[in-house]
Amino acid sequence: MAGDFIQLGFLAPGTNVDPIVPALEAIWSDCREQSMSSFNFRTVTGRFNKLVYKYPIRIPERYALVIRSLITQEGICMTLNPEFKFLDVAFPYVAKRLLTDEDPTLRERLIQMLFKEEEFQWERLENLVQLAGQVPTADDRPLDLSSTIVDGARVVILDDKLRNMLIAAFVQDDRLHVEEVARITSLLETNIEPDKVVRDIAREGPNFARSLLLSWSEKVLAN
Repeated sequence: MAGDFIQLGFLAPGTNVDPIVPALEAIWSDCREQSMSSFNFRTVTGRFNKLVYKYPIRIPERYALVIRSLITQEGICMTLNPEFKFLDVAFPYVAKRLLTDEDPTLRERLIQMLFKEEEFQWERLENLVQLAGQVPTADDRPLDLSSTIVDGARVVILDDKLRNMLIAAFVQDDRLHVEEVARITSLLETNIEPDKVVRDIAREGPNFARSLLLSWSEKVLAN
């Protein structure tokens, strides 16, 4: 985490992070031990602000504005509804973004979330789909994951490592995870439009074939 702080601009390059790490670990540990119902940004930022005066931590302007905005919105909502829980509202939108955004960075983050020590987290995927489905849409239609399915299939076919990890996930713990696949398939039934999947595959077919050929030729040359 201390290394991330340097990359994000909270700490200057070359800063000795040894005395800062225990303090950051204490804050992170407290946050993880809190339940979702008791978590709030004001408390976390209050603890972090104490570190700013004790260590050479600087808050970049763009992050200061985001933090201030979050605290303000949370404060307004809690004034209107003392039982308001920011994370209860935020989690479904985060899940939807992870499942539907085509940004490569978020795609990588999704893969990291679904694999823990190279073991596939079936329950975590189910939770993401269920949470994403809670986000209201403009026309009250179910969440559309058709493009996500097409993108996912492309990545799996082109990425040997990911494909092998998914195959291993299906048979991990020396059993076939048929029940888990069935549950996820059931969850996705209302979130996939078969006609759209077919159209996307037909439209992206040439690009996909080109990527597949390039990937294959790179492997041949490497060997």
